[in-house]
Amino acid sequence: MNGWTGKMLRVNVGTKQCSVESSEKYFDYIGGKGMANRILYDEVPAGTKPLDEASKVVFAAGPNCGGSAPCSSRTSISFLSTFTKNNAVVDAHMGGDTAIMMKYAGYDAIIIEGKSETPVYINIKDDDVSVKDATFVWGKTTMDTVAEICRVEGSGVNVVTIGPAGENGILMSNMMNNGGHSGGGGLGCIMGSKKVKALAIYGTQAVHVADAKKVLELNNYVMSDLMGSNNNHVVPTVAQSWSEYENASTRWTGHPGLTWGAAEGGPVDTGESPPGEPTKMGYRCQKAVFDWGDLVEKYTVKMTGCATCPVRCYGSLVVPALEEKTGVKAAHANTCMANGAYAKLLPSFQDIAEEGDGEFMAGYLGCTIADDLGLWDNYGDLSATLVYFMNNDCELLKKILPEEEFNSIPWDKRNAGDPTFIKDMLELIASNKGEISHLADGAYNVSERYHDILGDEYIHSQAMTLWGPIGGKRHHGNECAAQVGLLTNIIYNRDGMCHTIVNITGSGLPYDLQKSIIEEIFGTGALDKPKAYTPMNENKAKFAKFGVIRQVIHDSMTLCNWVWPMTFSPRKDRGYKGDLSVEAQYMTAVTGKEWTEDSLNEAAERVIQLQRAMTVEAFGTTDMRNEHDVVSNFIFDMDPDFKAFEEGTVKLDRDDWQTALTMFYKEFGWDETTGAPTRATLEKFGLTDVADALAAKNLLPA
Repeated sequence: MNGWTGKMLRVNVGTKQCSVESSEKYFDYIGGKGMANRILYDEVPAGTKPLDEASKVVFAAGPNCGGSAPCSSRTSISFLSTFTKNNAVVDAHMGGDTAIMMKYAGYDAIIIEGKSETPVYINIKDDDVSVKDATFVWGKTTMDTVAEICRVEGSGVNVVTIGPAGENGILMSNMMNNGGHSGGGGLGCIMGSKKVKALAIYGTQAVHVADAKKVLELNNYVMSDLMGSNNNHVVPTVAQSWSEYENASTRWTGHPGLTWGAAEGGPVDTGESPPGEPTKMGYRCQKAVFDWGDLVEKYTVKMTGCATCPVRCYGSLVVPALEEKTGVKAAHANTCMANGAYAKLLPSFQDIAEEGDGEFMAGYLGCTIADDLGLWDNYGDLSATLVYFMNNDCELLKKILPEEEFNSIPWDKRNAGDPTFIKDMLELIASNKGEISHLADGAYNVSERYHDILGDEYIHSQAMTLWGPIGGKRHHGNECAAQVGLLTNIIYNRDGMCHTIVNITGSGLPYDLQKSIIEEIFGTGALDKPKAYTPMNENKAKFAKFGVIRQVIHDSMTLCNWVWPMTFSPRKDRGYKGDLSVEAQYMTAVTGKEWTEDSLNEAAERVIQLQRAMTVEAFGTTDMRNEHDVVSNFIFDMDPDFKAFEEGTVKLDRDDWQTALTMFYKEFGWDETTGAPTRATLEKFGLTDVADALAAKNLLPA
């Protein structure tokens, strides 16, 4: 078999039984997210809560994983949300080595079910699978757990583990692999409830591809002609000898004179890495400097990342001065939101090694501690909630915490800008021993628990920046291509993590050039100028649908949506145009089955239709427009000196938003009043059984 392994592993941690089954019946859902979602639909009864024994967790990788395509080692993990309204299905998307090691062990998916009475870890070495005692690592941090299990099972094992936060039932807890790669969504809490500390995976088998020569040809084509830097930014921050454009806001940060300053053997200059020289791609993204600023150059050992990824977006740092001052480990690697979120807990910053380094040190410490505890920030949700409650001299915290608990918190450290206040606060939250731990329940649950104090202001506030009151964080929403970006958020039961559109708007290319390429694909008016928005139109709806479809393709194949799709190119001789047929070409070359853009889009839309039906079932209503797709008030009320569609603001108009929903629903064949899938649409995608199940519950539109 090519691409897929054709096998999935089922592990019941209660009975300790492990079995292997065929995965072939799920190939119509591509793999990864699609496969995992269908398994959950088939096996987890509607109405199940995430911490019930009947709740399951499905790890899945796509057919592209293990076949050498650039950025193809993503793990999709599907389960029931612990932190958003009605506990509907969510997916975590984790980088690192877990997916590729799972494929090498021979599995497209791993289904974890049941509950153990004592701590266990699942040990997978090809066909040798067992459920082992984990009491020796229960209570340990994620990094210590990885080290301990590797001592037992071997240094080449990929260990994906929960930390103390998951063990203690914190709803916003995660799993980590390779130290800095996170799978969030409340996954850690569910695994903790099953007493599963970790999976240890080691595989030695091959992943076969149908046409190895074509795969190699595609790899060279993508890396030489199409791929830029992180988020597929195709323009460097600093003018280079080969570049026509430069843009200081992109993630193509490498340039002559910028180094990995703490590299072994001495600083390594990132230099120029022009298109057509794929062996230099790893120097393009000096992401540590992008995230933290110039002062971290001297702490950067190298850029690292996921298996098969040439981009390398994880800054691997060693900060000895911080360890000397605070005792927090000097070495860590992470990227993006995790790096700076927790610095916001301090009103000012205590410098550690040099003047002006306090904010970096605080953020780095917070990221390191949160990852070690297995505490998930949800794109800034947890840190924003803590700040919200600490504002105005901790006015809200004083209302919810018993006096003794409030006084036990080291506020003197916070007032002094001492970064160890962040460590103390995160450890306190992860312990789940006080009322303050409920601030890590997720914004929806926080709003419900303290609604008599908060009213609706907290959940709808710009300070929280949720896409909507179901509790999903805005993740490249209305600030990214107007209605288009926000529409890509409302599809999901958490933050969408959809980067298809922001990879375009953030590419670094001039707006007029972006516009001409996008309008050639989607039609006039599809892409607005930043902060110069126009009313909704049908071409924007098509563009938004593309954004979601491509993300599902990537999460199912599996490819990294932080880099894919190849909408633009860094090459002037291509007119900066990318190639949107590449995913289908890979599927054909890898699996040996004929795939086209249309057939791949259809398979991805089948996944979206299924997930939407599962959401309708979880919410118990067809009225998705008024129960699920409601967006936060701040999106319409921000920038009070501007009206929507005036130049200078990203605010949207309430009436126009309703028009946007209607057009978006029409694109997916959903009922245009409610936003629920119709029987005709479900049957079109081979989901007649799903339509029948919804009909039996009166959950199909009239």
